[in-house]
Parts: sequence; C-alpha cells; structure tokens
Amino acid sequence: MGNRIVSFDALENILGQSDNGKESTNLGNLRAAKAVLRSALSQELTARQLECVSLYFYEGLTEEEVGKRLGVSKSTVCRHLQKAKLRLSKAIGYGETARQFFPKEY
Repeated sequence: MGNRIVSFDALENILGQSDNGKESTNLGNLRAAKAVLRSALSQELTARQLECVSLYFYEGLTEEEVGKRLGVSKSTVCRHLQKAKLRLSKAIGYGETARQFFPKEY
C-alpha cells in the first residue's frame, strides 16, 4: 500500500481558500465529503480496521510499524487496510448516489 492520503482537515486548509482569500466554492463539497467519510469510518469499519486506518493514514506509520503496535503481521495489516478501503469506497459511493436524489437544501 504505497499510497498515502491527505486528511480532509488538511485538504480543507489547502482547498478551502481561493487565491484572493475568499472562501472557495469547493469548501461546501469538501465539508460534505468530510462528513460522509467520518460517518463511514465510524459505521462501516470493524474496530481493528479502524485502528489500522488510524495508525497508517493519520499517524503515518508503515504497515510493519502498525503490525508491531497491534501485535499482528504486516500482511494482516495489509488485509485490514484493503478491506477498510473497500468498505469505505462502497459507503462513500452510496452517499454520493443518495446525494444526487436530494434537493440541494438538504
């Protein structure tokens, strides 16, 4: 899993401001995506998957370091991360699909 992600908080700091200092039009979409991701993290992942995601993506540990911290092998961490990414992708996809059917004021 060589790819790293940037947290939505960091993206909000990067994308939330336009060049002239006014609020970017991306900010609303970014906040909505952040809310969907937070909900998916808390509702869709097992406790172990959430631990692996937190340690790997948010604390920046390697798969091997995550495994040592949790007392499991690197391959086990890799499997947890792959399953977590799949679950999150599905949950976020469902959220995006649902958003298309609701008026903008919701």
